[in-house]
Amino acid sequence: MADRDQKNAEFEKFQSHLETLGIGATTLEIGTTQTLRSEPAATDQPSGFRFLRQLHTRRQNQAKTGDKNSAVDLILFEKLAEGGMGVVTLASQYSLDREVAVKTTKEQENAHSRAAEMLLKEAYITGYLEHPNIIPIYTIGRDFRGEPLIVMKVVEGHSWLDLLEADGPGEVNLAEHIGILIQVCNAMRFAHSRGIVHLDIKPENVMIGQFGEVYLLDWGVALSLTTEKPLLPHRDKATGLRGTPCYMAPEMALQQTGAIDERTDVYLLGATLHHILTGEPRHRGQLALQVLFAASRSEPVDYDSTVPEELAAVANKACHQDPAQRYESVESFSEALSDFLRHRESIALSTSAYEKCLQLRELVGASPVDSPAIHDTYGECRFGFHQALRIWSENDQALQGLEKTLATMADYYIRQSNLEGATGCINELSEPGPELLEKLEELAVREEEHQRDFQRLKRLESNLDLQAAMTSRSAMMVISGLIWTATTTYAAFMAEAMTYQEELHRLFVAGIRNVAIVVVAVFLFRKRILTNLANRRLIHLLVITFVILAVLRWSVWY
Repeated sequence: MADRDQKNAEFEKFQSHLETLGIGATTLEIGTTQTLRSEPAATDQPSGFRFLRQLHTRRQNQAKTGDKNSAVDLILFEKLAEGGMGVVTLASQYSLDREVAVKTTKEQENAHSRAAEMLLKEAYITGYLEHPNIIPIYTIGRDFRGEPLIVMKVVEGHSWLDLLEADGPGEVNLAEHIGILIQVCNAMRFAHSRGIVHLDIKPENVMIGQFGEVYLLDWGVALSLTTEKPLLPHRDKATGLRGTPCYMAPEMALQQTGAIDERTDVYLLGATLHHILTGEPRHRGQLALQVLFAASRSEPVDYDSTVPEELAAVANKACHQDPAQRYESVESFSEALSDFLRHRESIALSTSAYEKCLQLRELVGASPVDSPAIHDTYGECRFGFHQALRIWSENDQALQGLEKTLATMADYYIRQSNLEGATGCINELSEPGPELLEKLEELAVREEEHQRDFQRLKRLESNLDLQAAMTSRSAMMVISGLIWTATTTYAAFMAEAMTYQEELHRLFVAGIRNVAIVVVAVFLFRKRILTNLANRRLIHLLVITFVILAVLRWSVWY
């Protein structure tokens, strides 16, 4: 209730402000989409416009006296369009055999009317601004009534507003219409470089040609911010409301002409962007006064979920109530739109990847676990988010989606006891959660214990492996056996001439010899056969056996 009372009080204060400026409610009984063109009386126009009228009068006199330079060059055909003060007619320019558009005042107007002055001013401004996105002016002259007329290029196409309305709500091709708006920005960048502000930018004042040409029309309320061209209407001499209420910037609605500058046009471009996004003008109300009040407040708009957040932010910044908080120039606003177009591919990739991320979370939580499907989906998510970030590194959806994907896979790897996979995912996270780090630490402790057990078993297996050094061990045994056999055979051959006591002595010496043979063989093959515990124990057993045999022979001999 308090907010409503405050708003009513502000509305009454705003109405009082307009009345103080001489703008009463009765003067605002117009459609909210109609352009306001408050201008000084014709007698108060700058001397330059009186000069233009004198020039047209001289041309008319030349026509009456049969001057060769005033030959009739136009043949008028059907009416193309009609506005509040002027009529546009299709005509043929005889000398160049081409179709042109001729803009004149309505029949009830006369040469001293405000409409005539506005037409001449529009011709001068538009002719001064020669740009591909501004319809070129060929010449100016007078019609059969002596009224001024403008001869300009004829454009076959449609009003941008008609195209937007034909698309319908929710069916607007954003890329196409943002591209059109960028071309309108190009026209305004050029106009601002010449010190001209348009002050009536809206879809209705943009024409789209048959081959995609974009033209910004209706410079009738434009103002100059410089004094270099005396014929141009200067901001400081402007009076009354001008522009279209449902697109107006706050400084226009409050008639703060001293605050009007390039950022005013930035606001109008932002209001046009709002129309693209919502299908409606930015300021609405049942009465023009209510629309103007809404324009003066220019509260930020809370766009619905169908509007891209990036574009919503661009529109609200461009339409900020405080000019200092808007984009500093049309170029900055245009760059923001171009950035959005470049980001659209990134957004599309991240949106698709985010859907895969949701599928991944469902797969990870399912039972039984489908590991191949999980890894395939994870690969698609990861690739999609990385591609989106490669195109636009500040894509929040891609950044957040990649974080969720990595966290999901890290948790999956932990539950699968895959320490390497979990560590890789967590290391890529910008801020891993404490719960995830705790799980990873517990898995690392378990894996360390498993590794110790595994190494212990591996060492045990290696030590007890009889296959180790089997070739070297067999070679040593064969060589030792051959030497042993040879010496034993020789001793047996010599034993025929020995006494029993000598034979016992021979056996004692043979035992010592056998021990020596084994010890030498072990020494020679030590690096090959003493590789593990099993081989060492076998060799120890062999040496001990021969030593015991040698001791027994010694004891028998002794």
